[in-house]
Amino acid sequence: MSQMPPPPPGQPAPMGGTPSAAGGNKNLYTILAWALFPPIGSLIFLFVGKDDADVKYNAANATVIHGAALLIYIITWVLATVTVGILFFLPLLWYVVWFVIWVVGLILALQAGGRRFAFPGIQGMVSKYVPMVEGWAK
Repeated sequence: MSQMPPPPPGQPAPMGGTPSAAGGNKNLYTILAWALFPPIGSLIFLFVGKDDADVKYNAANATVIHGAALLIYIITWVLATVTVGILFFLPLLWYVVWFVIWVVGLILALQAGGRRFAFPGIQGMVSKYVPMVEGWAK
């Protein structure tokens, strides 16, 4: 057998430090916070991405928006039940509105590339509650 020479020394490792756990997955975590079963998926990624401020903010934003939408959905069902079906269209109408909110949030998350983004129209109301929800994941 012939003797093989050792491989040449490699490049030195970069000295930039280690990225956070969410660093490489920031975009994926932001998208999944909106895409997975709302608002449960948003809560999951609030805690999974707690080391990255952008992921944490976007997940908290999605949690607040989907949580409010779920609350309104429950209220519309109660109203439809109390009125013995006279307002049967309210839950259906709200479900369509919630679906549109979900699609818009998903598109914004795709376009943001892991950075923070503001949800159009309702961000003023949501911004009061996002810091509180971000505080849940410490």
